[in-house]
Amino acid sequence: MPLLALSLVTLFVAAPVFWLLKPHRSTAFAWLAAFLPAAITLWQALQLPAMANGAVLTERYSWAPRLGLEIALRLDGLAVFFGLVVTGIGAFIAFYTAHYFEHDDRQGFFYLLLYAFMGSMLGLVWSDDLLTLFVFWEGTSITSYLLIAFKSDYKGAVDGARRALIVTTAGGLAMLAGMIVLGLHAGSFNISTIVATPGIATAAVTPVALTLIFLGAFTKSAQFPFQFWLPGAMAAPTPASAYLHSATMVKAGVFLLARLHPAFSELSMWFWTLFLVGGVTMVLGGVSSIRYTDMKALLAYATVAILGTLVMLLAFSEKYAYEAFVVIVAAHALYKAPLFLGAGIIDHAYGTRDLRRLAGLARRAPLVMVTMVLAALSMAGVPPTMGFLAKELMLENFYQLYEHGDLLVGGVGFVAATLAALFMVGAILTLLWEAFFRRQSDEEAAHLHHAPSFWFVAPALLLTLLGAAGALLTGWYENLLFAPAIAAISGATVTVGFQLWHGWTPVFVASLIILALGALVFLARGVFRRLFASVPARVSSLAVYDAIIEQIYRFAFRLTVLIQGSPMAPQLSITLLAGVAVMVYALFFADAETSRLLDSLEVPSVVEWVFFALAIFGALTTVHARSRLSAIIAIGVVGVTVTLFFVVFGAPDLALTQLLIEVLTVILLVLVFFRVRPDPQFGRDNRTPLRVFMAFAMGFFGFAVVMINHLSQVGPSISPYFIENSLPFGKGANVVNVILVDFRGYDTMGEITVLGVAALGGYALLRSPQLHALRQRINAVRRSRIPAPGQKPEQKVVETGHD
Repeated sequence: MPLLALSLVTLFVAAPVFWLLKPHRSTAFAWLAAFLPAAITLWQALQLPAMANGAVLTERYSWAPRLGLEIALRLDGLAVFFGLVVTGIGAFIAFYTAHYFEHDDRQGFFYLLLYAFMGSMLGLVWSDDLLTLFVFWEGTSITSYLLIAFKSDYKGAVDGARRALIVTTAGGLAMLAGMIVLGLHAGSFNISTIVATPGIATAAVTPVALTLIFLGAFTKSAQFPFQFWLPGAMAAPTPASAYLHSATMVKAGVFLLARLHPAFSELSMWFWTLFLVGGVTMVLGGVSSIRYTDMKALLAYATVAILGTLVMLLAFSEKYAYEAFVVIVAAHALYKAPLFLGAGIIDHAYGTRDLRRLAGLARRAPLVMVTMVLAALSMAGVPPTMGFLAKELMLENFYQLYEHGDLLVGGVGFVAATLAALFMVGAILTLLWEAFFRRQSDEEAAHLHHAPSFWFVAPALLLTLLGAAGALLTGWYENLLFAPAIAAISGATVTVGFQLWHGWTPVFVASLIILALGALVFLARGVFRRLFASVPARVSSLAVYDAIIEQIYRFAFRLTVLIQGSPMAPQLSITLLAGVAVMVYALFFADAETSRLLDSLEVPSVVEWVFFALAIFGALTTVHARSRLSAIIAIGVVGVTVTLFFVVFGAPDLALTQLLIEVLTVILLVLVFFRVRPDPQFGRDNRTPLRVFMAFAMGFFGFAVVMINHLSQVGPSISPYFIENSLPFGKGANVVNVILVDFRGYDTMGEITVLGVAALGGYALLRSPQLHALRQRINAVRRSRIPAPGQKPEQKVVETGHD
């Protein structure tokens, strides 16, 4: 049974269903919303024993067979690990959302976007084909844009959504190019095949392909210098921030790098790029988190630091690096999502998440306080939390490198990780102190709008408890969950054995020092905030991005003025001449068999020469006409000449149709221009030579289109078939009629349908009340401008001006 595809389809089908539902009880609806992702989570968990034994579940579906494209899904250790994060955290977010949007009419629309994103993200981590992965990748970009801009009346949300979409989409396009280069060289877009291709790492195209793929991964996972879009995305509703920007979407780039790690981890380009970019991002995110007073912005930069850590760890092929990677992914999801959810609860209850306006919440919201304190302990790396285990493994990786002689990488990595970690400790202590334990006068403090219910807090509390239990009980599941994921990343079977206590090792001492220095950072937070405030805004990545976008807008404006700032005739001339230039090149310079074409032409008869002359005369008369009526008559002459050509070439039906069209066209043009004010300067300007040139150019354009089509005929002509079968099968001697009615009956019916719908639309438009009201206003204005009998027009104008 295709359970992978069925799970994805179910999520996408459920999205519009939840949009249409109108819940009456938030708690009951919350359980319903959480059921589907919880069921998929349970099914994935049941696959863990098989994954631990090396089993892989694959499904393949034909997409474009002629192009060799397919939809390939694969569930292995890494896919099920990230899949559990996607649907597991997603179940809690779905439950939380029902209470967050309890009295919001747009709750259903948010569920539509949430489930669509969940399906896209799950499809991304299950993909075993680069192009399939890219489709789901862009699905997450589009749905995240809509989720960030959910509060569309808030400018900050719209700006943040646009910034996130531009950055991630630009990176996605670069990544697509890299995927195509990589796939074409490997002869397959299947990720498993590419990773197993011998010599793929040393191929000549690999540096280009990896550079482009790095751009996609770095923009998606908010790596330096693209990290600026993530804090702006915090304008999204809290469920979206907790899900997309802490637990799932921002890890998409990290997941892609983990997928490609077995093939390229030995390259120096791979190592130094990920080590440097990830290290800079880790330090920048950790240090910057202390400056913010907005709870979500503070947590967002802490997320940037974790993402940088994950990217940097993927630069290595060491046991401790693999273990630290998987534990950090799990720990971060289990503590960061509750912190975001807690921030949302506070914002929902008190109307703000600004730490300067919050104080004393430990007494007023004790359950929220307990939840966020437990999650914060893991973020700070306090024993015996999972965050502590993750930090120990990360530091152990750099310490072992240093001990084994790699002084530069080990030493720099250890110092960078320590610096980022201690600032994150200071940042989370700042959040806890200023929100929960600081005292503030009742006049200054934010007031409670409505107390959060237990079920509103329950998802964050349960996630926190799972994180705490997960650290204490790693021996129960480490070889079921973590070992298969590490095997998929490293390409080798491994066993793991985590321990919270290793004795008084240098790494444990470093962890204690980080906590102590983090406390000092917390005490000196005012100094750091003033220091950050003194840094000019123009040196930030966001300022550089804004400057680039501004220059793009200016260039687009100048280009628009250059191309479209002139009257319509020159604009059309530029567009049409571009098409003519393409046809000239195709006909004379693109290896076209012009000589064969000239040989196939026949000498026109006398009658045809007469018709040619008549058509040219009519066209020239149209261009040189001094009145609109003369130009219309000349156009009619050209049309009648074309009709005569159809008669000569044995197409009486076409001739009749053409004649009817010409007559109707002339009548309509006369009626239209009869109601248009006469133009004394018509045909008397100096642009007649340009008109003549354009007329001949467009005539040549039509000639070239037909001739190139004739030259590029790759198969036998189908005309003899219609001529031979018109009478036997269509029961008609008129080949054209039989083609329209029988051979192409559905096509003709479609054209008639389109014309009929267009006619009905035009009729409805002409009969619309708005148009009727507009006519009445126009008639009223016209009547007001007609002077009364015996009254001078000037008097009417003056009197109206004083009214």
